Amino acid sequence: MEDIFIVKRCNKFRIRGRRAGEADQNAVPQDWYRVLDTRTQGFIGDGYDELADAKKECLRLNLASQHVVPR
Repeated sequence: MEDIFIVKRCNKFRIRGRRAGEADQNAVPQDWYRVLDTRTQGFIGDGYDELADAKKECLRLNLASQHVVPR
């Protein structure tokens, strides 16, 4: 059976403020992770900073979805 929930990597940029006279500071790119429902293309939860946490939640959701009995 195919996984219903998968991890999607997203870009996160932290924009740092700049005061007059300071050197130019660029945005610092980082990644964060969201759990994607492949049936609806919707996201589950608020997202995760660590890939391991997102994978753990996907595993939990996929295991729970396999035990649903159709009516």
